[in-house]
Amino acid sequence: MSERIGARDRQEEASALKRDLLDAGALARAIMAGTEWLGANKEFVNSLNVFPVPDGDTGTNMHLTLLSAVREVEKAEGRELWEIADAAAMGSLMGARGNSGVIFSQLFRGFAKGVEGKAQLEPQDLARALQSAAAMAYKAVMKPVEGTMLTVAREAARSATQCARAGLGLRALAEKVLEDSQRALERTPEMLPTLKEAGVVDAGGQGLVFFWQGIVKSLRGEVTVPRQEPVLQVARGGGAGQAARQPEATVRESLRFPYCTELLLKGRALPLDRIRTELADAGDCLLVVGTSDVAKVHVHTSHPGRVLEYCLRFGDLHEIQINNMADQHEEFEAQGPAGRASADGPSTVTLEMERPSGQVGTSRPLAPGPRPESIEKPVGIVAVAVGEGLATILRSLGADVVVEGGQTMNPSIEELASAARQVNAKSVIILPNNSNVILTADKVREFVDKTISVVPTKTIPQGVAALVAFNAAADLSANERAMREALANVSTGEVTYAVRSSSMNGFSIDQNDIIGIKDGEICAAGKDRDEVAMSLASQMVTEESSLLTIYYGQDVHVSDAQALAERLSDIYPHCEVEVHYGGQPLYYYIMSVE
Repeated sequence: MSERIGARDRQEEASALKRDLLDAGALARAIMAGTEWLGANKEFVNSLNVFPVPDGDTGTNMHLTLLSAVREVEKAEGRELWEIADAAAMGSLMGARGNSGVIFSQLFRGFAKGVEGKAQLEPQDLARALQSAAAMAYKAVMKPVEGTMLTVAREAARSATQCARAGLGLRALAEKVLEDSQRALERTPEMLPTLKEAGVVDAGGQGLVFFWQGIVKSLRGEVTVPRQEPVLQVARGGGAGQAARQPEATVRESLRFPYCTELLLKGRALPLDRIRTELADAGDCLLVVGTSDVAKVHVHTSHPGRVLEYCLRFGDLHEIQINNMADQHEEFEAQGPAGRASADGPSTVTLEMERPSGQVGTSRPLAPGPRPESIEKPVGIVAVAVGEGLATILRSLGADVVVEGGQTMNPSIEELASAARQVNAKSVIILPNNSNVILTADKVREFVDKTISVVPTKTIPQGVAALVAFNAAADLSANERAMREALANVSTGEVTYAVRSSSMNGFSIDQNDIIGIKDGEICAAGKDRDEVAMSLASQMVTEESSLLTIYYGQDVHVSDAQALAERLSDIYPHCEVEVHYGGQPLYYYIMSVE
């Protein structure tokens, strides 16, 4: 695959790397090398596949997704770096297979957003792009689960940021990112009991590590050739085989939603948030990602036909795939014991991690862990919000309990204390998401026998930013610090109505006029809701902004919110515009700019 871009001047690429710059050719070659390395080890990734279902296809799905990305990258030969990234993002979306493939496509999409307009990347640029990639992947998943490839992606981004701040060069940064990604992978069984019980690391996370290993090899100038043995060796007599060799009846009984259903949906002005919200009850493992013109839909469901019929309302269906996951598991088992051990052996796996230096890490057995309900987390989260959609979003980002409360109905100390007691964690972070709730939240520590920390989020967008910054593997102080830092990176706008006539900030406002509020200050007023929203956005979006998020309230129709988003997209083409149903009262729109 790497030879297909032989027309590129390798001397120029080598020169760029020496100057700590990643150019278009080097990026293309890195993507191809990562794809080749993952492909060489995909069967081993398949053998680790126990979550969310043991159907033995994670490695295959990730590799097929990457091959689709590579095909588009090859078509983009000779273009700028950002165009290479865009091609990889579109290719991976069009060819995304399974949960892991769709998430991989969102990593590419976030990366592409992070390098928009760039011809070369310095170490700090690469770090920002990896942060953008991880954030995009987390946002794509309705209920993110720690201990998966999401965790590995986030820790890779965190490592890159630290390395860039420390002044490391590109190669050194990439090698340290690989090392830290491997360490994050090793910790996945401690975060996800299903993995610990099976004695394996997360399959998607392992695939992501293999991909990054290929990239590192490319940056070192090494040739990525297929290898017979995977970097991670399954110990004889246990490991992935123990997890995968469940009786067929057990697998079938455990699959509440047995049909993995995925498709490409093509149309005009596709309401992705609406589709995502309305398909939420169709099954689990739901992903709806893409653009206003083309979207990938993935869901595990009991009724694939209903999903197809629903999607037909919005456009044309392409590349429909429906797989019975119980049958997939049975077929996987029938392939034989290669790479998997006897079901009679102990449920352990020995991990031998290849370090960037070539050294082999310490082997260690993984024993079965406690059931999920018995696990006490180090840190839990309580968030405050009003609106069905907002509550769903906060839960999907990791909030354990969402307490109802808003501008006119603030929760009591006891309500917040009760929520904190519900969280099965030694320490609890409270996100007030309203300036009027901060003092109330501070009082909770007097009534709860847990360590309580209040991150003073004043708005929903600040709460979202704090949740994105949360790291389940980190301690309370580290999380509190990271979440507080995240607040500075988001600006909040709100569109509501005036309850009385007044004069403020140079505006003469009549009762029931529409007002726009930026970070607590009135900055727009008028009679038309959407025109005020447009004016508000103009004072929030800058040339450096990359993401504008709109949460529409209970009094706004989805079509109106979508129309507003399209107008804003036309005005600010450098900024991605997302629309989510918030369902909040009083506020027609809540806006976030990052």
